[in-house]
Amino acid sequence: MACVPPRLKGKKIALLAATGIYEHEFWVPYYRLREEGANVIVCGPQKDTVYRGEGRHGKDGLDLARTDAAIDEMNADELDALIVPGGIHGPMALRRHEPALALVRAMDERKKIIASICHGPWVLVSADILRGRRATSPRDIEIDLRNAGAEWVNEQVVRDGNLITGVYYGYLPQFMRVVIDAIEGQ
Repeated sequence: MACVPPRLKGKKIALLAATGIYEHEFWVPYYRLREEGANVIVCGPQKDTVYRGEGRHGKDGLDLARTDAAIDEMNADELDALIVPGGIHGPMALRRHEPALALVRAMDERKKIIASICHGPWVLVSADILRGRRATSPRDIEIDLRNAGAEWVNEQVVRDGNLITGVYYGYLPQFMRVVIDAIEGQ
């Protein structure tokens, strides 16, 4: 059996965590990126914290991975990519967390990969990086992306330069293929 070399060896990727993040949209990127050899740094509002996933009622889900760092400790110059998972309450909290917004802006200024799925683009809306960009999301937040200046596209996954957006967890395989290709090609 042939062993395929990891495609993202040496890449440093921040994965945002907060209570109310959708578990699938956290754990699939976490393991796929690690499988490809990336150094995945779980970061949230606080370091060394285990946040709860979305679950059935918004904040009663499975535990996410313990955070390796606080978001305000992250340096965009040292990262290759940033992943913003979806959910409802998690993205709503992160879009009000100034260090998360500052990190998104810094990553975008440096043209580093920013990938967001489901309601994760709410964080991109609040960071004000969507103006003039193509993006997708669930239909229920389409108007939010349009109001933020995005050209909303009805596609499973959309890449516009360094920005990747996906509709929801059902398209995680397609989303992760685009994310991995983008990070590898950077």
